[in-house]
Amino acid sequence: MILGIDTSCYTTSFIVLSIETGEILFEDNRLLKVKNGERGLRQSEGFFKHSGQLTEIFEEMSRQLPVAGLKAIALSSRPRNIENSYMPVFHAGLLFCRNISTALRIPLYEFSHQEGHIKAALKTCGLDDEPSHFISMHLSGGTTELLDVKNEGDRYEINIIGRTLDINFGQLIDRIGVGLGLSFPAGREMDELASTSDCESFFKVDFKFHEDFNISGLENKYMKMMGSHETAYVCKHIFNTIGRLIELWIEDRDKEIPIVLVGGVASNRIIKAYLEKKANVYFASPDYSRDNAYGIAELGRIRFWRR
Repeated sequence: MILGIDTSCYTTSFIVLSIETGEILFEDNRLLKVKNGERGLRQSEGFFKHSGQLTEIFEEMSRQLPVAGLKAIALSSRPRNIENSYMPVFHAGLLFCRNISTALRIPLYEFSHQEGHIKAALKTCGLDDEPSHFISMHLSGGTTELLDVKNEGDRYEINIIGRTLDINFGQLIDRIGVGLGLSFPAGREMDELASTSDCESFFKVDFKFHEDFNISGLENKYMKMMGSHETAYVCKHIFNTIGRLIELWIEDRDKEIPIVLVGGVASNRIIKAYLEKKANVYFASPDYSRDNAYGIAELGRIRFWRR
């Protein structure tokens, strides 16, 4: 068995795979609790909350599976696979995994959170074979990036093509969601509400660049919209706008190169509806588009057999 662990800003994720077949033997994903009305957690708070949940999930895993059967551990120890990429929340998982690795005398493999997202998407998006070269779009609370990716099996060479320069799509969604009185993170609840609205409108954005762009002006527009429209309408409108922006962002890309969307925002049904008609665009399954440890464990499984 191989244990995969991911400690992102808002989710503690465990998954255990058969090291021979890749079958999922155990899985547990738990959100970090955020007080009503607040728009997130400080990194120190996230680290503390992860520490408690790591222990709780490991205890539950130990009741279901023989810990002595673990052959390796894989984890996300940093946000990106670049020098000086660092966030304290990932060190909660790193310290925890180092202790288990030392106690059981098994190898510990480190990857980036972004690599885990990409691998999970490639495993669940419906592609028959993993491409050696593709475009990935990482859409989450902390990241809005268009990426050029070369597949090296147990590692990805990732270069940023373009990104938002101010806030991310996920931040925009959560800020508006909290403003509407919803719990943080607000994406899932807003997705449900949006599905009840027949709104087809969106804000037209002056999209001058196909690489980097700004979206913070949208936050002010939606704050003004809240007082004059129902919650469901605002939710549907914001997803229509984001879907249209992403459409513009990728419309001139090489149609022969697959585009794989990852991250929690990419699991939204309205955004997917905008993009599914595009040729060669692929989505991770919703459960593995959001923060999870599946891709991390799969990368570790490949590394184990290559060692």
